[in-house]
Amino acid sequence: MKGVLWLASWYPNKTDHFTGDFIQRQARATARFVPLNLIFATKDLSPDQAEANNYWIPEATDSDIHEYIRYYPVSRSPFAFFFKLHSVWQYFKQHLIILKELEKKREMPDIVHVQVAMKAGLIALYLRKRYKIPFVITEHWWGYFDESTDALKNKGMVFRYLTKKIFQHASFFLPVTHNLGNRVNQTISRVPTMVIPNVVDTSKFNTTDCKDPERFRFIHVSSLLNLKNPEGIIRSFEKLIESGFDADLVIVGPAPAGLQQMIAKKSKLRDRLFFTGEVNYETVATQLKKASAFVLFSWIESLPCVILEALCCGLPVISSRAGGIAEAVGAENGILIDAGNEGQLLDAMKKIITGYSRYDKESISLQARQLYSYDTVGKQYVQVYQKVLNKESVSVQR
Repeated sequence: MKGVLWLASWYPNKTDHFTGDFIQRQARATARFVPLNLIFATKDLSPDQAEANNYWIPEATDSDIHEYIRYYPVSRSPFAFFFKLHSVWQYFKQHLIILKELEKKREMPDIVHVQVAMKAGLIALYLRKRYKIPFVITEHWWGYFDESTDALKNKGMVFRYLTKKIFQHASFFLPVTHNLGNRVNQTISRVPTMVIPNVVDTSKFNTTDCKDPERFRFIHVSSLLNLKNPEGIIRSFEKLIESGFDADLVIVGPAPAGLQQMIAKKSKLRDRLFFTGEVNYETVATQLKKASAFVLFSWIESLPCVILEALCCGLPVISSRAGGIAEAVGAENGILIDAGNEGQLLDAMKKIITGYSRYDKESISLQARQLYSYDTVGKQYVQVYQKVLNKESVSVQR
């Protein structure tokens, strides 16, 4: 195998340094085993768009990966049709520039890996038709589920048609959970499928230097958007304190004004609830290592990386049964509850505290690190590439 080209629909960039950072980690895991080029193109949202059409590399990598980040100017047309047409053309144009460069350098890939079907999958369709290069898809998006606020069913007819077309021509589908894989195969198109989970940098997320806090410490890490339901966590935690339990809650993420105002009114939590604000990847690991248990109370999810990271640090997890979380969290490493049920969350917090000794921190960490490490996930991707290129018989996972 000469090389692989990744086409990412989401990726860290100057507009948002965190979007798709899990895709970047998956790329780095794969690049340990095969040369990898990656292309990501997005609108330049800066006021003067002076850097449109320029490269931007998020950070230096120590693996065999070359990231091509391209920006294109936003259309000034007041008409929605022409605005979208301009955006699609510019998106293709930026990819074609890089593809010509790769062809000139004789670095055209043997196989393409699409990260999130729309809209990077459109470029994969072009490469399949123009150069006969097969492609596989990894999907993270929860929009395939009708309960999502950004559900596929609510998208336009063209979007839905192209999404189906992309899956129909894919050689392999690599969802991060069985839950997501089954949903796509049932509602979009049946594709040979293998579940490969999100990846964790286990050199950072592990039990090394873990410290037991003086008081039992819950931790929540997220974007703190409404779908993460941080308010529900805080209300349940407040009732925990009112019922006489001695614990802290650390919330990591960019707290919106409304959430901050809610906290300001919780005088009983003044010495029990702490916000860190938005932090980098390494600091997330540091915060997890100082906690006792992790809490997630989302309404909808796919497979949150932070749950896998918490498990790699040996933390038992309390989480709602959203998306494919039940595929990672069970009785041996946590407690699952119904989304939105604050009574169940309160009970789970109490059970974690009173039954904490039954959780084996080292065992939780070891099992998670074996499942989600760079080496494990990277090797799985390369095995799939080899199957596709060798045209081996594959079947849909159920």
